[in-house]
Amino acid sequence: MGHEQEQYEAGASNVFCDMEWAQREQLYKLMNSATYSTGQIFYSPDEPGEQLFVLQSGRVRIYKLSPEGRALTLTILEPVTVFGEMSLVGHRLHDSFAEAMTDCVIGVIKRDTLRQMIENSPVLARCFMELIGQRLREIESKLADVAFKSVSERLATVLLNMASMAETQLDTMIPEVVRYTHQQLAELIGSYRETVTKAIGEFRETGLIRIEEDTIYLTDVKRLQQLANKSALV
Repeated sequence: MGHEQEQYEAGASNVFCDMEWAQREQLYKLMNSATYSTGQIFYSPDEPGEQLFVLQSGRVRIYKLSPEGRALTLTILEPVTVFGEMSLVGHRLHDSFAEAMTDCVIGVIKRDTLRQMIENSPVLARCFMELIGQRLREIESKLADVAFKSVSERLATVLLNMASMAETQLDTMIPEVVRYTHQQLAELIGSYRETVTKAIGEFRETGLIRIEEDTIYLTDVKRLQQLANKSALV
């Protein structure tokens, strides 16, 4: 087993969670993997979905654009996971953009090949159903946040979620997340860059976060959690 294959197996606990190694090995052999640069667009709305993408390293964001050109980031993906999965069911056209936020290693599996595997593997079918359900819940939660939470509450929620996604132990150390630009954070919470810049400044002044070079440190997790959950408590 090569190094890349070992890395894939170690991270294959997402959509391929319950598959036996022999099945994962078969899937791995069917993938064509390549390295893509930051800014690479993997698909756009109304493009036919003929393949599934497996994120093996790097970060990818899924986002939508308004008619005025404003972006709303639906989710940021970390390895190992898949995207483009909605093309497997029903409507075969994409309804969002997928863009590399960093240099990425991506595996590509043809749609028809994967559909055949799903038909022959109830385990794989269940894993994809769980993934699609999880993605839909995340979008519903984001829409509720945009509708009912203030900018500060949404920013606190996003920072805590990113720290959790990075598998930081929120209760035993100072959580940290990779620093995002104010524009990227604005697109994550459905706001404007200027508004996010003001909120970031307030977070720093009140000791909620500390920023050093390329890292945001969550220095007061308890107050961030209270702020993120404020709307739910009203």
